[in-house]
Amino acid sequence: MLIRIFLTAAFFALMMLSACVPKPQYNQVEEDLKASRSKQKTLEARLEQAEAQIRQMDTDLRQCRESQTQFQKIAENATSQNVYLTKINKQLLEKINRLKQDLSQKKSVIQLQGQVIRLLDDTKKTIEKSLKDQIAAQEVEVVEEADQLKVIFVDKILFDSGSVKINKRGMELLQIMANPLKENKEQNIVVEGHTDNVPLSEALKKRFPSNWELSTARAAAVVRFFQELAGIEPERLSATGYSYYRPVAPNSTEEGRHQNRRIEIILGHGKN
Repeated sequence: MLIRIFLTAAFFALMMLSACVPKPQYNQVEEDLKASRSKQKTLEARLEQAEAQIRQMDTDLRQCRESQTQFQKIAENATSQNVYLTKINKQLLEKINRLKQDLSQKKSVIQLQGQVIRLLDDTKKTIEKSLKDQIAAQEVEVVEEADQLKVIFVDKILFDSGSVKINKRGMELLQIMANPLKENKEQNIVVEGHTDNVPLSEALKKRFPSNWELSTARAAAVVRFFQELAGIEPERLSATGYSYYRPVAPNSTEEGRHQNRRIEIILGHGKN
């Protein structure tokens, strides 16, 4: 803009001077003016190019800033996703470790159960073979339940009526049963005493106030036999009396009462 003003002013000055200057000088000034105008056009063209370049650079800069903003958002989202995925991955690893531990424990339990089942099967076969006559006569019953083996001595096979002292035949049978039990040291032994619901006689009441005491005393007598005469570790033994509160048959018949008067020897895994 300043160049244009300068050149215009110079033109008018030359016009005013042209009337009072010689012809050669006028021609020289005119040529200089033309040269200045040519330079002006060149400068204006360069200026326009520079302004166009500046506008393009502004556009590129704006686009770069927009791209930078988008990349920042993408980076922030990626960071958030990375944090989330890292958290999820950690949770999954913890879950996998828990599942591995659970699986290992379950495998151990399954292996232990397998050992227990094999041990109970062996014990059952031995007892059934040793007491086959009593089992055939329904004086002894062998029942396998889950991870336990139950040997049931019915009614008077171990004790005479009203007595808590094991009779001779009972000792023989318990000794036969004790032999395999003594060898299988991983088995615990729970002895349960049960009665029918018939009230105790006056003579028995002098020794046992109720069927609770009678059933418990008989169970304790079997436990003492296993410890003192059969040599089984006392840590493996326990005795419990249930009176007539866990019947296996109705007490309304003689046959039912016969079945309810019993000693149950329960074999399981582990020590008491």
